Amino acid sequence: MKRGKRIGVLLVAALLLPSLAWANGASEEFTRTSLALILMITLADACGLLFERFGMPNLVGEISAGILLGNLALVGIDFNFSALLRESQFMTYSSELALVLLLFLVGLESDMKDMLRVGSNAAAVACAGVLLPVLLGLAAAYAMGIDGGLQGWFVGAMLAATSVGITAKLLESHGVIKSNSAKVILGAAVIDDVLGIMLLAVLASIATSGEFAYADLFIIIVKAVLFFAGALYIGQRLMPEMVQMLALTKHASIWTGFAFCLALGFAQLAAFAGLAPLIGAFVAGLLLDDVDFRVGDTLQKHTLEELIRPISDILITIFFVGIGALVQLEVLLDPVMLLTIVVLTLVAVVSKGAAGFLVRGPGFDRLGIGFGMVPRGEVGLVFAAFAFAQGVFRTETYSALVMVVLLSTVIGPALLKPRLARF
Repeated sequence: MKRGKRIGVLLVAALLLPSLAWANGASEEFTRTSLALILMITLADACGLLFERFGMPNLVGEISAGILLGNLALVGIDFNFSALLRESQFMTYSSELALVLLLFLVGLESDMKDMLRVGSNAAAVACAGVLLPVLLGLAAAYAMGIDGGLQGWFVGAMLAATSVGITAKLLESHGVIKSNSAKVILGAAVIDDVLGIMLLAVLASIATSGEFAYADLFIIIVKAVLFFAGALYIGQRLMPEMVQMLALTKHASIWTGFAFCLALGFAQLAAFAGLAPLIGAFVAGLLLDDVDFRVGDTLQKHTLEELIRPISDILITIFFVGIGALVQLEVLLDPVMLLTIVVLTLVAVVSKGAAGFLVRGPGFDRLGIGFGMVPRGEVGLVFAAFAFAQGVFRTETYSALVMVVLLSTVIGPALLKPRLARF
């Protein structure tokens, strides 16, 4: 109760400070940005806590906070928050940096050896979990009047993503994360991420160049594969020695700076190679897949994730609130867009649910495995945000897709919970 009161006081203060500052004529960039950050972070924390109380992921609360801030005009408040975010260079760069760190953490949490060990079941579920959403997403996009070209491919790619973090937390909280069905879900989700990032590499290059030709597509695919293979090979050769050198110091800040610079460095290398910086950040995380980190007297891989989390959590919160702020709730008044949201949500659930039935052998809950792949979460939002930033999606389409991601993130765990007893 006391915690709730403290958050309530902070929220009221965060809501009042910006209006007081602007009323006093404070228009400097620092003041605007500082007050916007106070408002974003406080409201995101409050909404995240509220949604967690109802058993929903914190991610849903952060995006909902952005949706509230971006649609204040609907309740008579003349404050264009999304325009404020667009006009702020700091907010723009923070969102781009958040994407880099988010993909770095996704790569860091992915274990290549575990991915290779999960066997044919996880590989089959992963491949079907990418192929079915892409094909069904393309068909649904065409049927709903969304351009079947690059827009349709981005819709399909967004639906192919799987949020391993959301499902993993649910499996762990119910004590079934070591079960065979859970191992298939987690292994398939990691493979999904790798395949999805490869697909993003191709689509991002096409979106940036603005042209599509089969010869160019072949070059982009070869370039992406060579970048992945080359970076991983070099990293596996150099990374252990580099980590051993850094282990000579006991200062944790060295590791934070190392991880931060590694993510940025590989993001820039990917940009030099003509690929999206996100691809480089993901590969940077994969490079640290098999490396042990000694921080003081502690030898533990997850230590690096814990050290970079304080930075990434703030930036990723800004990113998710910004994603929500760009959503226009007016689209929910359009019957066509409402139908689009319903159809794409059905595609999101059915395509992943069907993938679970490719599992072979006894002792598996196939329907539960499929439901465990349903949440799109942060990876799906990365695809939607990137496409919107590149001008691939209109605001209406983008708003509908964010709602689809939110619905899948809520529906997936709700469908999975009753099946956990069978794991």
